[in-house]
Amino acid sequence: MGKIPPPRIICLSSIYDQHYHDLRGEKVEHILTTPFRQTLLRCLETASGREMIVLSSPPKASERRAGKWLPPVETKYSTHRQFFCCNWDIPKLRIPLAWFFYSRHVLRHVRSGDLVVIDNYEFISIVAARLLALFRRVTFVLVYLDGKHLVDRSWPRVLSWLAETLGRPILNGALLSNPALGKRLLEAIPKELVPGFVPNELPAGPGTPDKEVRFMYGGGLDHAHGVDLLLESLNHLPEQGWCLLIAGQGPLAEQVIRLTQNPRWRGRVEHQYPPPPEVFNRWLAEAHVGLNCQRTSDPLSSGTFPSKVFTYLSAGLPVISSKAGGMEQVCGNACFYYDEETPQALAAAMKEAIENYAAVRRKLNPSIVCKNYSFQASAIRIRLMLKAMGVVN
Repeated sequence: MGKIPPPRIICLSSIYDQHYHDLRGEKVEHILTTPFRQTLLRCLETASGREMIVLSSPPKASERRAGKWLPPVETKYSTHRQFFCCNWDIPKLRIPLAWFFYSRHVLRHVRSGDLVVIDNYEFISIVAARLLALFRRVTFVLVYLDGKHLVDRSWPRVLSWLAETLGRPILNGALLSNPALGKRLLEAIPKELVPGFVPNELPAGPGTPDKEVRFMYGGGLDHAHGVDLLLESLNHLPEQGWCLLIAGQGPLAEQVIRLTQNPRWRGRVEHQYPPPPEVFNRWLAEAHVGLNCQRTSDPLSSGTFPSKVFTYLSAGLPVISSKAGGMEQVCGNACFYYDEETPQALAAAMKEAIENYAAVRRKLNPSIVCKNYSFQASAIRIRLMLKAMGVVN
């Protein structure tokens, strides 16, 4: 009798990285593969002691319009094995065909006893997961990193609603980026909060500025992220003693570019997108304060956590932030918060950092996030969740 293979973690996800781009041989849409997602998969491996395998459906070509048969391929996502299913990349038929081919692909690869990780409420993943629930004895964990499906429009909103409705009953546990997302899941299932990762010890960060406080914003340039408030707040700041670095893209990018060209702000506001990694890292190293202006009133804030905050904290920066996305519940007094969703309130917080930088830093306790959200601390909490689910001993 053959040896029973060990159980694994199977991640159902649309993620891919440069490994797949190199293999595909034609242009496909670049997706933002954040270090956070790569670290989360590695953390799941560490917590469970199991191998991680990623199962995906091939993305559509970004330039080719003629139909093309895409055979199944094996590649890597970060350090993990990744298997893409086959599909006919044909306009109008690609999506329904992907549902069929991906479900068959998942059934072929998943064995009873595996831990199946569903990367957000994607309809294609939920269809495959429902079939697994019928034909395999597996455990399901939802990685609920964002609630962007909650603000979808038109047909995507219908598919998102179906995915959540069909997926919720089969879940055995969930990893959340925002505490509010837990309210959309069954109360009885175990849940853990994993909004991001920080080092075991945060760096000391910048010293007291000599001439000016360098503020940095890195993220989406749109209304939901409060970039319009940030731009308006500049009119309420002192004439001297500060500068602003903006790294990002979005609907308000043109407005940001025009502002950088305005003689009033030239030399004090700088924008780059996409900033090369060396530029972004240099900006982080030179900055004194990180900014998170996400709007509390926007529906997106009830389903996402502003991951840029952990980027700032990991660089040793004090953070000025709104309370959107469960910030206070996640970070406690690690950040300097402003209450009102107005340019004046944001400017008042920034002005305090300009005039009393050292005093603002003394008010904060950023080390609290290390206790909960370092790699080791997160792996321990995830393992306890998996133990409560009966996945590990």
